[in-house]
Amino acid sequence: MTYTPSPALSEAASYLSSASSLAKVSNTTKLEVEQLYGLYKYLTVAPVPQNPRPSLFDLTGRAKWDAWSNTGKVYADNGSDAESRYLDLARGLGWIPGSAVSDPQNEGEVWDEDLGVSISLSSTHGKEGMGGSVSVMTASRDEGNDTGGHILHAFAIQGNVIKISQFLAEHSLVDVNERDEYGYTALHLACDRGSLPVVQILIKHGADVTIKDPDDLTGMELAHIAGHDEICAFLRGKLH
Repeated sequence: MTYTPSPALSEAASYLSSASSLAKVSNTTKLEVEQLYGLYKYLTVAPVPQNPRPSLFDLTGRAKWDAWSNTGKVYADNGSDAESRYLDLARGLGWIPGSAVSDPQNEGEVWDEDLGVSISLSSTHGKEGMGGSVSVMTASRDEGNDTGGHILHAFAIQGNVIKISQFLAEHSLVDVNERDEYGYTALHLACDRGSLPVVQILIKHGADVTIKDPDDLTGMELAHIAGHDEICAFLRGKLH
């Protein structure tokens, strides 16, 4: 795509970088933030992301990548339409073409150069806020307070072959296909992390290779995205 954004884009982005201006907005939604991000990257960097989709453990990074990728699919080579949409969103957030820009740094706010909008790090604006309080999946679990599948998920994240083997041997009734609070099975986590031995153990104990995660991806697809070719080859063989 060969498209040169107009000066208005820079002006609108500068306005959106002003935390003091956005603090007055009461109806900014997560969807608007994602649209702004995708449009900004599309217009200033490239039509679609040039890097692989982030790991499922980087929820914020995946949301940004998806927003950018979806923008490319929607607008293709229609840069002018994409810019018009960005400017429309900016106007909806209070931007007036030609207006002065206030100080972009308020406490609790940050300008994300990749985002093309200011986001709240702690508080919210209206119903859903600017997306600053996005939760990130962690690798640590409280094993002492869990007696079932979630311990399995923790071991899958850690890639701990010895512990996962011992756990499954001692807990034969555990559902290896149980989803965690994010909607992932232990197999999804092991595939994303790239632990072939853990994947093999889970399959041996009945893990279902066809189960899809919240993004409609199987474990094999997650492994493919993450570049874990050995896992892909192993799981492909289990599908035949």
